[in-house]
Amino acid sequence: MEPTAAPTTDAALTRTGLPVDRFARSSLVDARPAPVVTVPAVTRWRRAWFSSPQMTLLLLLLAVLFIPLAWRFIEWAVLNAHWLGSSSQACPDNQGACWAFVIARWKPWLVGDYPSGQLWRPWACFAAFAVFWTWVMRRPHSADLRGVLFGFLLLPAAFFLLLLGGGPLPFVPPTRWGGLLLTLVATLATFATALPLGLALALGRRSSLPVVRWLCTAFVEGMRSVPLLVVLFIAATLLPMFLPTGWKPDLFLRALAAFTLFNAAMAAEVFRGGLQLVGRGQIEAATTIGLGRAATLALVVLPQAVRAVVPALVNIMIAVIKETTLLSVIGVNDFLGAVENGAKSPDWTGDSNILTSGHVFLALAYFLVCYGLSHYSRRLEGKG
Repeated sequence: MEPTAAPTTDAALTRTGLPVDRFARSSLVDARPAPVVTVPAVTRWRRAWFSSPQMTLLLLLLAVLFIPLAWRFIEWAVLNAHWLGSSSQACPDNQGACWAFVIARWKPWLVGDYPSGQLWRPWACFAAFAVFWTWVMRRPHSADLRGVLFGFLLLPAAFFLLLLGGGPLPFVPPTRWGGLLLTLVATLATFATALPLGLALALGRRSSLPVVRWLCTAFVEGMRSVPLLVVLFIAATLLPMFLPTGWKPDLFLRALAAFTLFNAAMAAEVFRGGLQLVGRGQIEAATTIGLGRAATLALVVLPQAVRAVVPALVNIMIAVIKETTLLSVIGVNDFLGAVENGAKSPDWTGDSNILTSGHVFLALAYFLVCYGLSHYSRRLEGKG
């Protein structure tokens, strides 16, 4: 039997002639921050852009190619641009951008034909969304995501109630909405309705009932195999033929239904991937402690699955924002439609450079919105 080492005590250490405080502390060590290796900004920049001779040569070639193009764009967009005016006479040539067209058409581009006396309602929607998005971006990484998801579900319902009116507020039909307002409402409404439906379809594909599983699979695979533009044309032209006589929903509502069904199929595949991430052992453990199927799904499976696919859901929202440009094809006056209709108005009929300026402004607006969402998606991925 091996001898057991005697515990080291203060008396034993004292007999050795060594100071006790070299081996034991009488107080806790103060907390200190983790060491940080500081790399100068110039070094980080050099490592990122000039990491090898091949990368350096590639950057030089790209600079030779893009610098002249960038300078030409600056000349067109800033130096030779036309800024003020109320008609196409303000932009007599195509040497510079016609920003006067953008400035003069700001109201229909933002809110469409919404009544001037009720403009406080769309402004309130824009302000509410700006406050909500600022809160989303400034939330700490450790905060729960349920508030964000509930916000995206509740905002479109509140916007519809405020914009439509009724009761003490004058009724404003969706046919008078337009521009950025309609694009915002269409995006949020699609996201709020497609997510629950997509989750239901994903759960249906995992159902133990063959009929439910086959129907959900057929819908998802069928919808994913058809272009969105075809679904929109069916909703705009073919759907009214199958509806009861005298009941014809607004074109905007039919387009929203098409967007919802199409993106629900995409969200179903995203949710199905998240559900497969949850191991079977966790489900069996929940069953062992007495949780039923519904409780296991709500308390164990869904929280992990939804958190895992949030970045992918943000990507779906980016896709929805870009898909809304197809609304102009079926006659809905979205942001793109407002720009193109403005270029066809009598005051601005003229050189093609006018419409080009509107398209450039439109591209910059979509870029800023989608880049902000992409940045938020990367932030969520870094959190994980």
